[in-house]
Amino acid sequence: MDRGGDAKRERRSDEDRLSNLPESLLCQIMLNIPTKDVVKSSVLSRRWRNLWRYVPGLNVEYSEFLDYNAFVSFVDRFLGVERESCFERFRLRYDCDEEERTISNVKRWINIVVNQKLKVLDVLDYTWGNEEVQIPPSVYTCESLVSMKLCNVILPNPQFISLPLVKAIELDIVKFANALVLEELISSCSALESLIISRSSVDDIDVLRVRSRSLLRFKHIGNCSDGWDGCEVAIEAPKLEYLNISDHSTAKFRIKNSGSLVEANINIIFNMEELPDPNNRPKRKMIQDFLAEISSVKKLFISSHTLEVIFDLSCELPVFHNLSSLHIDFEDHSLTMLSTFLQSCPNLKSLVVEFKDSSEEDGVGVLSIPRCFSTTLEYVKIERPITGEARGMKLVSYILENSAILKKLTLSLKSSREKEESVILKELLTISRLSTSCKVVVSEPRSCWVLA
Repeated sequence: MDRGGDAKRERRSDEDRLSNLPESLLCQIMLNIPTKDVVKSSVLSRRWRNLWRYVPGLNVEYSEFLDYNAFVSFVDRFLGVERESCFERFRLRYDCDEEERTISNVKRWINIVVNQKLKVLDVLDYTWGNEEVQIPPSVYTCESLVSMKLCNVILPNPQFISLPLVKAIELDIVKFANALVLEELISSCSALESLIISRSSVDDIDVLRVRSRSLLRFKHIGNCSDGWDGCEVAIEAPKLEYLNISDHSTAKFRIKNSGSLVEANINIIFNMEELPDPNNRPKRKMIQDFLAEISSVKKLFISSHTLEVIFDLSCELPVFHNLSSLHIDFEDHSLTMLSTFLQSCPNLKSLVVEFKDSSEEDGVGVLSIPRCFSTTLEYVKIERPITGEARGMKLVSYILENSAILKKLTLSLKSSREKEESVILKELLTISRLSTSCKVVVSEPRSCWVLA
């Protein structure tokens, strides 16, 4: 049996199928492959010899080359090829000791591709701590640009901005020539739909204003460990559907015209690392106003850190009338925090709970029963394992004994020193259920039990 011959014929068959594809489709496939590998494909056959010249994009990392000169020579050679079509994608990753030459070369390369009707600009500078590349102003008037992703670079002061097709912007630890550059960039992109900003103290922006009539998705990440006492984020985007904020540093968040909001992921503490002053009325009002503006959401994740600030300041919760899906993390806080928040969710259908099981008593007697337990709640998932300790069993009992139309409770188990999984299962079976149709699904990596 000629296994070697069969393998060769199989490889040849695969190559033939690939070679028979239209040239335009091959070039699109190659667009998603590192350009150095694309160029290597020229040795496959005569047809492939010059195909790399027609690939409308560059995808290259400095780490793929033996030295800096080889890196520069390769990029220059690729960009020097004359193309009839537009340059769809420029993806560059670099970490070079040749600081001055790198700054000059990157700016020169960006200017070249911008003049070739660039669609996607993706530049990441790994040389943390050194002098950053300042993106050339020509990017601001690249009217073919659709997406821009920049990391560890500087955006200059614009003379004029014309980016009518830009739909997505992602900025990771980017510096700005002045505090108004980012605001002007956002408001000037009339087709902008997705904005992701990961910030640190290097951007020197006290008030980040996100004003956009077209924005649908906004993610804000704050990475400053020192805190920004005087800093705020102000959002005015009437079409915004998705909001994701993870920031323990910024002191103030404001949002206006948020009636289109569908989903929110909130992990913020409003720069309150220390125990909040319950008499801080301005801070309380700001948080209450923020919560009121996101209260139209249908799907919400809220972190234990945010909950802690809300309850420590005795903030008045709005009613989340539209909320049908809630993912709530209350870590090792009292179950009262959970029941109180659920009182503001009268139409909740799906609940995911994260908490830390422990042997300590919760310290609360009778918990209030939210309206959704009687009328709408159908699915509950407890995200972290139940170990059979007092706190976890109390949470399970609270849900099962008070949810009238619950269809399924999903949880997982973890043996503790005191209790094996079989013992915990027996205890679960003794808990009464208000809903006669409720199934308790105990899922494990290797097994699953349904306690009908």
